[in-house]
Amino acid sequence: MMKSTVLHCVGLALGVCLALPAFSAPLDTTGLRLDKVVLVMRHGIRPATDTAELQSWSAKTWPAFGTRDGQLTAHGRDAIELLGQWQRHTLDELGLFKAGQCPAAGDAYVWSSPVARTQATSAALLAGMFPGCKVPVQHARERDDRLFHGSENGLAPLDPARTQAAMVQAMGGSVDAARQHYAAPLLAMQQLVGVPTPCAKKTCALSEQPWALKNKGGTIKLGGPLSVGAAMSETIRMEYAEGLPLDQVAFGEGRTAADVSRLMALRSGKYALSNHVPYIAQRGASQLLGQILEALQPATAGSPPGTKWLAYVGHDSNIAQLRTLLGFDWKIAEYPQNDAAPGGTILFKRWVNDHTGEQFVSLSYVAQSLDQLRSLSTAAPFQVQYPGYAGAALMPLQGFVAAMEKRLDRSAMEVQRYTQ
Repeated sequence: MMKSTVLHCVGLALGVCLALPAFSAPLDTTGLRLDKVVLVMRHGIRPATDTAELQSWSAKTWPAFGTRDGQLTAHGRDAIELLGQWQRHTLDELGLFKAGQCPAAGDAYVWSSPVARTQATSAALLAGMFPGCKVPVQHARERDDRLFHGSENGLAPLDPARTQAAMVQAMGGSVDAARQHYAAPLLAMQQLVGVPTPCAKKTCALSEQPWALKNKGGTIKLGGPLSVGAAMSETIRMEYAEGLPLDQVAFGEGRTAADVSRLMALRSGKYALSNHVPYIAQRGASQLLGQILEALQPATAGSPPGTKWLAYVGHDSNIAQLRTLLGFDWKIAEYPQNDAAPGGTILFKRWVNDHTGEQFVSLSYVAQSLDQLRSLSTAAPFQVQYPGYAGAALMPLQGFVAAMEKRLDRSAMEVQRYTQ
C-alpha cells in the first residue's frame, strides 16, 4: 500500500516542526473492492502570476523561470506525470484498471478549470496515467465556469456583513490583531527582497503598508501587504520546486526545503484569512463537494459522468475551501499545516463488498514533497488519511454523504453542466 505521514518535531535551531515519511498500518479494506475514484487536484509548478507586481515591491530582481507568468512549467509537467504514473500503478494494484491497457470507453473523465495551467496539468496527469490513450481534457468556457470560479462568475456571492464578521474573527478580533500577528514575517520578507528606490508609491516597504478591510462594490477585501507577501512566499516555493539554482531560490536564502518552509508564513496567513474561513469556504466549495457526493453515488440524469475514475483539476483555492468544508487537516513534509501543494490531490475512493452490496468511502490527501518535486523523484508521494467524520477512516458511503450534505449551502449550488 501507500506511504502515510507521521508528524515528528525535530530539534532544528528555529524550532520548525516537520513531517517525516513513515510506514503505518494501511487502511483495512479486506473483503472490499475498489470500484470508483474521484479526485480534486491543484495545478502543478508555475512562475508567479504577476512577476511585475512582485518586482514593484522588491529591490532585488526576481529570477526567470523560462515560462510565461502563471503557466505550467516543463518541470512541473514532468512532476505531474510522475504523480499520474504512481496513481495508475496503485489503482492497477487495487484492480480498478488492467495494467498496461487504456481505460475502456467511459471509464475515465477529466473536468478542468478553463485556465491554461490547469488544462496543461490535466494533460500531464493523463499522460502519466494513460500514456498513448485518447482521454480528452474537458472544461467549460472561462466566462461560464461556476465550479472552480463560482464566486467570480456569480454563483456564490458573499454577504458583505457575514464576510467581514467571519474575517475579523479569523484575525483574532480586529484588523490590528492581524497586523501585529504578521508583523515579523512581513518584516523578514521585506528584508529578504529589499525596498525598491525610487518608489512610485508613498513607500514600498511592506512592513509600512496600512491594513484595512474594504468594501469594494459589495465585496470585502483585505487591503494591505499580506496578499503581495503571500505571492512572494508562493513564488519562492515554486522556485525551489522548479529546480532553479539554489543561489537564485529566495535570493540565495532558500537552500533547503526547511529554509523555504520558514518563508511561507505569509501565504499561510492569507489563506487563514480567506479560503480557510468556514463561511467563505462553504460558499465557495459547496458546488464542488456537491458534485463529488453525486459522483460517488449511482449515476442519474444530470449527475457527473458515471466513470470509474473522475478527476477535477483546479486551483489551490479549490483545495483550500474543500479541505475546510470537509474538516480535513493535514501536514505534508515541510509544507505548512493544511497547505495546498503543487499537484496536491484530495482522493475519494469508493469501495464495495460484493457479497453484501455495502459501499464505503475513504479520503486521503496526496502530495509530493518539495524535494520530490525538485528532483523529480519517482518515490511514492506523501499521503495523509482523512480520519473520518465519526472517527473511522473507512466510512459507510451513505453515512458519509448524509454527514457532508449537512455542510452544503444549497443557495451556492446549481445543476452542473459537463459541456464545453
